[in-house]
Amino acid sequence: MKLKLFRGKHVSCNRPLALKFIKPCFLTLKCLKEKKDCSTTRSDVSKFFVIMRQYRLYSVRPSEDRHHGQKMEEGVRLQYVSYRLPHNQQLSPPIVVMHGLAQSLSSWRRVARHLCSKGPRRVISVNARNHGASPQTNGHTALNMASDILTLLRRMGLTRMVALGHGMGGRAMMTLALVQPFLVERLIVVDVTPGPVPDDWYFSRERFEMMTQIAPTIPGHLTLNQGRLFVLKKVKHNLKDYKDIMTILQNLRKPSENSFAWSLNAKAVLNSWTDLVTHYEDTLKGLKPYTGEVLLIGGSQSKFVTSSNIEIMKKYFPNTTVEYLDTGHQVFAEMPKKFVQLVAKFTR
Repeated sequence: MKLKLFRGKHVSCNRPLALKFIKPCFLTLKCLKEKKDCSTTRSDVSKFFVIMRQYRLYSVRPSEDRHHGQKMEEGVRLQYVSYRLPHNQQLSPPIVVMHGLAQSLSSWRRVARHLCSKGPRRVISVNARNHGASPQTNGHTALNMASDILTLLRRMGLTRMVALGHGMGGRAMMTLALVQPFLVERLIVVDVTPGPVPDDWYFSRERFEMMTQIAPTIPGHLTLNQGRLFVLKKVKHNLKDYKDIMTILQNLRKPSENSFAWSLNAKAVLNSWTDLVTHYEDTLKGLKPYTGEVLLIGGSQSKFVTSSNIEIMKKYFPNTTVEYLDTGHQVFAEMPKKFVQLVAKFTR
């Protein structure tokens, strides 16, 4: 059996396989478009995309529908780690994880491994742009980071995913789901919404301004550990939260013998502070709601997921289910087992 490609070429295809999945799934997509009932399951549709990719019948590319002017530019090549065990379903879209601001993919190592072992899907954890070993750029908006995930999907030959993001990563994944909904099978957002952030986060900008000022003053002859002690003396009087201090110290690097730098590009974060942190919802105006399933996991001790913010969330994501764990903002790190249980159940 031969199937025609969108470029006019042909490939050979196993006839029974094609008849079993491709034809029913074309009908399913037609039913979905026309909002009719159809018998083909979600699993069948996932297999359909795998077959399409295997025989080069489909490629990931930005939708021609730009959703009211939100054009996605080419993203950067992110550093990532893929976790997979034999029982993970090859045909199911993977879970792609993006961390929060000033964190990294290593922050998710424990949870990613646990989720891979307990859940049915493989897990791909990324370092966002301007973090870790991923490229540093001037732009750091949620749309910039959404473009990076799209580039990653192309690079890995993936057609769909379950998007999971915490804080900053959650906003990047929300933007991607709104701008390119066909790529996101389901969405998991951790302790953030499109609504206002807690008051103390409006003032956390000072932390990043401090980082840009301190790095050039660290004596080049110091070792990395000595450099961290130097930074500690500078910041401990201005920052009272131990976690904030540790985040800064862990981001310090010594790329050469005579200089220090941050693995986090604090200047880029400051450049995009308004779009990413204080007025993020303004960047979503005019976008159509994402109608897929959404799981919002909040920390009950945090002030990110409030009743008013849930209302804002459901304006853009009407099929949102909200779950709380007895934690602060770092939900996944403070209660990893219960967090994994929620995610594994949602993604089965």
